[in-house]
Amino acid sequence: MKIWFDADNAPHVLVMRPIALELTGRGHEVFFTARDRSSTCELLDLYGLPYHRIGGSSVKSGTCKIATTLMRAVSLTRAVRRIKPDLSFGHGSRSLPIASRMLGIPSVTMFDYEWVNPLIFNRFCRTILLPEVIGQDRAVEAGINTRRIRFFPGLKEQLYLAGREFAGVPSHIRELTGGKPYVLLRPPASTAHYHNPESEMVFEALLENLTGHGEFVTVMIPRSMDDPSTGQALKRGALIPDRILDGPELVWNASLVAGGGGTMTREGAVLGVPSVSFFMGRGGRVDEYLVSIDRLSILRDARSAGILDPSALKRSSRLEVSGDLPGYVADTILDRSAATAD
Repeated sequence: MKIWFDADNAPHVLVMRPIALELTGRGHEVFFTARDRSSTCELLDLYGLPYHRIGGSSVKSGTCKIATTLMRAVSLTRAVRRIKPDLSFGHGSRSLPIASRMLGIPSVTMFDYEWVNPLIFNRFCRTILLPEVIGQDRAVEAGINTRRIRFFPGLKEQLYLAGREFAGVPSHIRELTGGKPYVLLRPPASTAHYHNPESEMVFEALLENLTGHGEFVTVMIPRSMDDPSTGQALKRGALIPDRILDGPELVWNASLVAGGGGTMTREGAVLGVPSVSFFMGRGGRVDEYLVSIDRLSILRDARSAGILDPSALKRSSRLEVSGDLPGYVADTILDRSAATAD
């Protein structure tokens, strides 16, 4: 079977890699398309995954987002038609299910934040993969078509972190930080549909606090180099890598991970690194779960961000998942008994 993976954003590369390896190990052919934004293509290069580059950066306007989604769907259809895939898989890519419908093939999606607009996924996806901690009740509340849902054990981050071993601090991280302990900072996603401007105020207070802490240096991973937060961070003395680095390795060696929501803070939570989120959108069930087991803390306001002390935080054990998670997801992707799109 020929299976098409669409990497729409940088974190999706890490999620997709072990699934793609599992499928190719079973004799299937996998190929990637990628949207050229937020280091997605650079990460595919880093991990040696060939791809077709289709589509670019994000836009803030709701109307423009719809137009961009549709235009990329058309571009994907034109580019992939000659390859003749049998099935497609994405992590929240909205253009992929539309393009797949145009090509007459089933599409499977995965996401772990239930408050996305599910309209496209409900209408065009054969299967919607969600972490089991979201649960049927929350999925119903979020308007996700429960006939299409398949729950998977654990969290998406455990797909690529489970069983991964880390050695000492790599030389490229020591060079970046001067050998000092560091905190890892990720700004809020200002172009995302769930963005709340309050998170920017928390970010500014946190940035001022962390860069003024003499015991640590601050390493920021920008969402884009033209994001205003990048200039703010540089002025405050934060360090920004001059090339794409392995994200889990950066997280594992950090003293603290702080982010405006998303994958990096959950990676820290899974690896036992102290993690705080200043995501100010509607709370998702995955983060609620991590808070409930003391793996994640939420910064609610600028005052809390201004007094956070990284030196007072301690690491915990890694959060493990039982079983073969990539194999489980691969089985679900291939499951022909799943509901077909209407």
